[in-house]
Amino acid sequence: MNNTPPSFVTLTDVIYSLKSPVIMTTVNHGYIDLLQNLLFSIQRISLKNDIVIICEDRPSYSELSQGVEGLNITYHIVLTHLGESVENATTYGSKNYKSLVKKRVLYFQCFVYSRVDVLFMDVDIVLLEDPFPYFEEGADLVVQTERITSISNTCTGFMFMKASNKMKVFLNAWSKALPRDPFGNQNSFNKVIGKYGKTMKTQLLPMTKFQSGKIFGNTTTPWRERKPRPVEVHANFLVGHGKKTDMLREADLWFIPESSRNVSTI
Repeated sequence: MNNTPPSFVTLTDVIYSLKSPVIMTTVNHGYIDLLQNLLFSIQRISLKNDIVIICEDRPSYSELSQGVEGLNITYHIVLTHLGESVENATTYGSKNYKSLVKKRVLYFQCFVYSRVDVLFMDVDIVLLEDPFPYFEEGADLVVQTERITSISNTCTGFMFMKASNKMKVFLNAWSKALPRDPFGNQNSFNKVIGKYGKTMKTQLLPMTKFQSGKIFGNTTTPWRERKPRPVEVHANFLVGHGKKTDMLREADLWFIPESSRNVSTI
């Protein structure tokens, strides 16, 4: 039963108006600044895809509804239809974190079953270039990895899912495996991809272009001077909101203007 007040928009209200491929992320109030940084990175490279932000609590929904000064891209704000979560920043491995990430699989199913291709990104990510040209044509699943030789060591924080029948089968299997995942959703994802990954077209993204926080931090060379330049940087392997924001600021990956403040949006 959905007890969401009529004044709040949910995913089911907007999903059939979206144009594939959609960019999707989820946020709670403790990570609003990281979300805004992601959005400014998208604006910086002039991506025109529909963007859906699923708010896990009402304070994040309310704040985002006011808009952000200097942010001129269109995005859809929706409130979760799966029960609200904690407002504070969650820590990797915590009970609240696990609850949040397990809900994402159900969001993915909403998109795929509605025939909408979706690129999901964690909010602690920045885009430095359009990632879509790097996705192989016809791929059912495109995913970031930490070890290019292993299909079972992937990252669920950055992945593209095509609205295909094979992806429906994969998501159903992942959903069934979630209750046995002690870490959230990534352990079950890697087990399921080990079984189903070869039955669909799966692409592992190159680590030189799509970098985890660990890989990005292996060198102190400014990202603009790196060859090749990264397309995407994920501030994972850094536990806690403060460490993530510090890393992004120190690496010149903080794109929110100093004057930015909430003003307007759709």
